[in-house]
Amino acid sequence: MTGVKELILDFASSRKEFSVDELWDWISQGRDIVRNTVNITLARLVSKGEIAKVSRGIYTISGSKTVFKAVIEEREIQVYEILRNKYPFAPFCIYNGKSLVPLQHHLSENNVTYVETDRSALEAVFNTLKDAGYEVWLNPSEDITYKYIDLRKPIIIVKPLVTEAPTEKINDINVPTIEKLLVDIKKDEDFAYLNGSEAQRMWEIGESLYNINLSRLKRYAKRRGLKFDCPHD
Repeated sequence: MTGVKELILDFASSRKEFSVDELWDWISQGRDIVRNTVNITLARLVSKGEIAKVSRGIYTISGSKTVFKAVIEEREIQVYEILRNKYPFAPFCIYNGKSLVPLQHHLSENNVTYVETDRSALEAVFNTLKDAGYEVWLNPSEDITYKYIDLRKPIIIVKPLVTEAPTEKINDINVPTIEKLLVDIKKDEDFAYLNGSEAQRMWEIGESLYNINLSRLKRYAKRRGLKFDCPHD
């Protein structure tokens, strides 16, 4: 008898998207299988990246799409160690601007270390990193970014971390998910250089290359007051 995993993958490969109910209606026909077994197996396939969750209750086979991973280099690890030791209970999201490169149509060099944390900790974190010898900018505006910041340099930008922002861990460091980055490039003033057609193109590239959790994307966009047109809407 064909295993539940193989049945789910066969069903998923036959259509662009499917719901749990559609999967169960098909898989239960003439088969002695418990629905909970199907649910557990589906969850395992999602966690392994073989099946991608498109939105609440809607799935698709991963196919040629990959899982996005933010870039962290030695500088980000060093910054994280400094901040973890100094502020063990503060939340942080840290990543390198090179994370944006796979999404860009017109490449622009970005070697910034982005450090996001609670608003209440922004100035303290800024001062700690400045005292450690780094060139640091505190939540720069669009105008400041354009006029004074060279994104090609190994500098640090400290800015607010939105509550419940979607992050994941790489080497124990919280980094942004693809959903977070796509929203941030349209909302953060220091990303204004990406606005307009370039930002929209980055969304399209993200859609084509990576598995995107639409529910997560919408929740975070709503928290940031962003309205957007999405191919899945």
